[in-house]
Amino acid sequence: IPDLMLRVRECYDGGQSEASLLDDLCKVDLLVLDEVGIQRGSSGEKVILNQVIDRRLSSMRPVGVLTNLNHEGLLDSLGARVIDRLQMDGGMWVNFDWESYRKNVSHLRIVK
Repeated sequence: IPDLMLRVRECYDGGQSEASLLDDLCKVDLLVLDEVGIQRGSSGEKVILNQVIDRRLSSMRPVGVLTNLNHEGLLDSLGARVIDRLQMDGGMWVNFDWESYRKNVSHLRIVK
């Protein structure tokens, strides 16, 4: 999500149009929105996420949402309308509640 919001802000600086960016996001076969909930939570960010999710689902294209938030936290972050859309047509909430695996990844270890 942080990278997506950065791309949206770049649109305001005269690069790609916001509409074109949204169109591009709707063309991919599967869109996974990672780190949902770490964004600032501004109303503008909620509108963008709502537009992306709404356009994809209206186009019958899947969207996945990855977050460290629980259901209530995600509801607060995205809003009831987005959560409702994500659960439409059999969309489901799946908890992955095990410990982080990152500490086991060797390339992330600090070398002294």
